[in-house]
Amino acid sequence: MSRSEEQRDADDALTAAIERVWFAYYPDTEPGILMEYVVNARRRTFDEDDGSPLTSNATMPRDGNVPLDTLLGLQMYGALRTQAQIQQD
Repeated sequence: MSRSEEQRDADDALTAAIERVWFAYYPDTEPGILMEYVVNARRRTFDEDDGSPLTSNATMPRDGNVPLDTLLGLQMYGALRTQAQIQQD
């Protein structure tokens, strides 16, 4: 997939932000190499005519292209980890 300069800059900024967040929350983690990531995000807007809420979701893999098996694995791991945290509470 060919990315625009704006997409490359945004992807680089997102990778840098993930690195900063990782080390802020897990400072004792051995640095290693950030291999892949996927960010799931949701936005809320409102219909201009009637004001009803509209929701948009986006999945943003690293550099716009993580192999599908890895993408699925990352998302399934995140879902299962969240389920385990819910069960512990």
